Amino acid sequence: MSEPRVSVLVTTFNRAAYLLEAVNSALNQTFRELEVIIVDDGSTDNSADLVRGLRDSRVRYLYQTHRGVSAALNTAWRVARGEFIGRLDSDDAWLPNLLEELVPALEAEPTLGLIYARAQGMDEQGRPLSQILGAPEKFPNQWLKSLLYGDCVCGVACVFRRTCIEQVGGFDESLIGNEDWDLWIRMAPVCRFAFCDEILARYRLHPFSLTGGRAATYRRVVLGRVELIEKYYARADVPPEALEVKSLARRNVYMDVTIRFLAVGQVRAACNYFMHTLRAAPNLFSTALRVLAVALFDLYLSKTKWGVSLTNALVARQRQRRQRAPVGRR
Repeated sequence: MSEPRVSVLVTTFNRAAYLLEAVNSALNQTFRELEVIIVDDGSTDNSADLVRGLRDSRVRYLYQTHRGVSAALNTAWRVARGEFIGRLDSDDAWLPNLLEELVPALEAEPTLGLIYARAQGMDEQGRPLSQILGAPEKFPNQWLKSLLYGDCVCGVACVFRRTCIEQVGGFDESLIGNEDWDLWIRMAPVCRFAFCDEILARYRLHPFSLTGGRAATYRRVVLGRVELIEKYYARADVPPEALEVKSLARRNVYMDVTIRFLAVGQVRAACNYFMHTLRAAPNLFSTALRVLAVALFDLYLSKTKWGVSLTNALVARQRQRRQRAPVGRR
């Protein structure tokens, strides 16, 4: 095979039920100049046998003892040959045109380091759900501020330059989750990001995913989001633009954790982090209303088509008002 333009990283750990769907969604891309690097992070199911059955020279399979998703991703990108990197979790899937839509933007603009689109949820059987991941940046063209405010990048629907991940040293292997959000924050000061407002991938919601409600790691992964933001702001070299959103970043991550605990019925933990949210907020009343609104969307409206449509319309209207407002009143 000639040198690939894109290396697709597929890390897996006991995901035989979904692995081939993910891999085939990469192999069936309309953009053909790619390789698929599967790193098996110590699976004990029949994942290896399934991969051996693939008859495509673009597939590379590596097995390692179980070390976690960040270590598996580092193994994958360090052997990658492509100029561009895409990440595809082994229980998710790309739409056939993802690379065709995203790669040309990177090729056309050398200073662009990462481009991402949206992904739509699906259930265990692959049936579509209403939930959507991926959103435009909160602060136009200010990616560090936007990523600290909240993780807007959809990791399952993004492509980035290999040189950018090399520049920041890869994924943090001390993290058992949130490794992509951490990477984006570290990449933001060294390259530009872009958002493509299209649904180009599917992400699977099931109880035993890393962030699934029945996963043994759920609590650690959720609380890891707080640790990530608190660790960032504990640095001595936080840039002024990041300090501008410190209170909002802390409020938002505590609110996120509150809602994630509510979603799995851990009410005591949710109440605890709701109090943290209020303490981190500059305005208690508006924050309480915001928590209520976000919880309503995440737990109910996001699960219906009409709820998603209503919320998108309200967000678009709010954005238009903000753009029309005088600078001093925004």
